[in-house]
Amino acid sequence: SISMMAAPGSAADFADGFRLVTSKKRGKRQATRHRRAVVNRTRTEDDGEDDSIDVNKLERTILTAKEELRCSEFFSTVKDIFRHVRSGSWKNLCVSVTSDSKCRSRKSGDCLGEQSNASPVKELHDKLEFDAIVCYGLGRFSSCVTARYQLGLMLLLRELLDVGHSCYVYDPRFSSKEKQVLTTLGWQLIQKNEEGKRPVDRTTLFFMPHCGKPLYNNLLWSNWGARLNNVVLLGNSLSNMALRFPSTDLQKAAFYLHSILDLTKEFPLPNTFHFQDVFNDMSLHLFPVTDTSPPPLLWQQAAEPVYDLDWQEEIIRNSDT
Repeated sequence: SISMMAAPGSAADFADGFRLVTSKKRGKRQATRHRRAVVNRTRTEDDGEDDSIDVNKLERTILTAKEELRCSEFFSTVKDIFRHVRSGSWKNLCVSVTSDSKCRSRKSGDCLGEQSNASPVKELHDKLEFDAIVCYGLGRFSSCVTARYQLGLMLLLRELLDVGHSCYVYDPRFSSKEKQVLTTLGWQLIQKNEEGKRPVDRTTLFFMPHCGKPLYNNLLWSNWGARLNNVVLLGNSLSNMALRFPSTDLQKAAFYLHSILDLTKEFPLPNTFHFQDVFNDMSLHLFPVTDTSPPPLLWQQAAEPVYDLDWQEEIIRNSDT
């Protein structure tokens, strides 16, 4: 039988007595972040209710954003990337996400069309068909232009991937009227805060625009092992995320995110949309792995992640936990 090993940054690791020693100055910063994290944890799903929202007008605004995106150079590139991924010709687009890869420092789109020189990993299926879309972290699209365009992209991806009604969305900040709009647009509301911990047994696109690192780490943990083959992640570039943090810090705080980097295939989305802050630093990620992929001990790590005060502010916790 496979023994379960405690991952750094996991509950078991903290149970063993590990604590980060910090300076007084950093301690003050952490205390401030802790107060923010407490505020995040105590927010309810009805936070930010706005009775002035015109549901019909909001829906029309979203559909207008969707059609604007449909005609954009940005979405044309997105379609091309997904066409290569679904047809099995994804290698020609791939950017390696390894610790020593030169591609990791390039701007989005620079590696499109180039052959990756990454170490070989297990091949994906010849063709990749999507069965569902899950979105976390969209935000208040009734008041945020960025979120409205991201929702427009979600609608286009649902058409492109032909997943029918298998579309799920959650953000703890959604108002009741925003939920009404999402339901009208054909999205199923996830009823509880999963904190990204959703295991999937079929190919699922996770759309997570500009989410915190713990949310990505939780998603990877909940599908750790061969199940990662079913996860396709559209969100912040994991390679750029790794560049912004010292490797040892990232390994301690987000073990699963750090550990999957060398087995990740990343397709950067060129930031060509006219609003530069809507889809900046976004990539499509594939995880072509099996439970026997090297190194074999990697998949024995299975402890649920926990986070220190520096990272807790990046995720709104489930109030029931």
